Amino acid sequence: MRALILAFSLCPLVAQAPLPKGEVIPRVECTADTRFSYALYLPSGYQEDRVWPVLFGFSPVAFGEEPVRTFQKAAERFGWIVVGSNNSKNGPLRPALEASEAMWKDVQSRFKVDPRRSYGYGFSGGSRMALRLALKHPKNFAGLIAMGAFGVGGDGLLTGLGHLHFHLSCGLEDFNHWEMLEGRRELQSRGWKALADRFEGGHRAPHEGTAMAALSFLQLGAMQKGLVPLDESPESEIRRNMELQAVKAEGTLLGLRRWKELATHFPQSPEGRRAAARVAILEKEPAVVGELKLEAQYEQTARELSHMPKDAKYRQELIRHLNRLKAADPVEQRMIRCLLGVPVLNYQVALGEAFQKKAWDQLLAISTSLAALDEREGWPCIYAAISLVQLGRPGEAFAHLRSARARGYRKPDRIRALQELKPLQGQAEFEAILKEMEAVPPL
Repeated sequence: MRALILAFSLCPLVAQAPLPKGEVIPRVECTADTRFSYALYLPSGYQEDRVWPVLFGFSPVAFGEEPVRTFQKAAERFGWIVVGSNNSKNGPLRPALEASEAMWKDVQSRFKVDPRRSYGYGFSGGSRMALRLALKHPKNFAGLIAMGAFGVGGDGLLTGLGHLHFHLSCGLEDFNHWEMLEGRRELQSRGWKALADRFEGGHRAPHEGTAMAALSFLQLGAMQKGLVPLDESPESEIRRNMELQAVKAEGTLLGLRRWKELATHFPQSPEGRRAAARVAILEKEPAVVGELKLEAQYEQTARELSHMPKDAKYRQELIRHLNRLKAADPVEQRMIRCLLGVPVLNYQVALGEAFQKKAWDQLLAISTSLAALDEREGWPCIYAAISLVQLGRPGEAFAHLRSARARGYRKPDRIRALQELKPLQGQAEFEAILKEMEAVPPL
């Protein structure tokens, strides 16, 4: 009886144990359903005596720490809670929706959440989950940050979200570049509050600078709606940073778009008036006009490729653009890499399936195509070598291993551990290639 009383007396203490503030917590289990969990960042000033905005984050691979760590500094500055689902990921929709809703309910019950200031963030497929969560709870949401994807899939996935502020961004070589362009045009046509930008690189999660810019924009939106007290510092900082980024991209299509965003959002400010003047000039600049026309051509080509059967003609078309890549100027090279990104991703999925099935002929065809499509990557050459060894042609595998090394592959231990390459072990040429890899530090 005494033990039972002691157990009951301890229960409230366990339930009320405070979570650490000012640090990333990789895993917080949902109380109502412990199958689900999320990563968490509570700002160091978090108290129960007032309500707080929350950013609900989604990774395409269910890595909740990615959104939390990306937005940690911005959240600390503005006083936001950030959570990231450890379960929602690309794939079947129903499990992802269950995970999303479990996180939503747990956060609402566990923390003092502002009922009008929930926000969503997602990278790649995660952005679609952020959008769906906003659709489920539109009255609670005030903004969305979509990075690396914004496929709205028709009017149904925007219904009732006209009051939100949207921040869209992706890499300059992201294969979802075309999707982001279409999404920005859609939001613009509706007259909704949206800011779009680009950063260096391909399909990858944003750095902290992009995260800070995005959260600053949403914080400003909350001020404009009267949800938080007015503060001049975020707006003036946003204007200065937008002008600085536009100057950095001066004379390019990206520069034109950045000036347009600044002129659109802050037309009465000194920066906005300067931006409007630059837009009027750049819209007539031959180099910028040419870049805009070239982008439109590649956007149309991307649509055509997406509807082509994935047959020999399709592969020939990819190789044609690949050959064009070698002779193109840097602007066109970026567009070609955006164009080839989706086929490369599809090939990667097919490669994994062929490897699992031990379909060596198929694996050889896919790996050599991948190697041709991106000459900067060495790992497809490893799969080509595996295929050749398994097909009884080990002598041909060495050329592909050397090609992997030449492209920067520096993981000899992984190669040595591959059972599929075991027939090569002990051979002088194989050992020499691995020694060459060991002699150069990993890239």
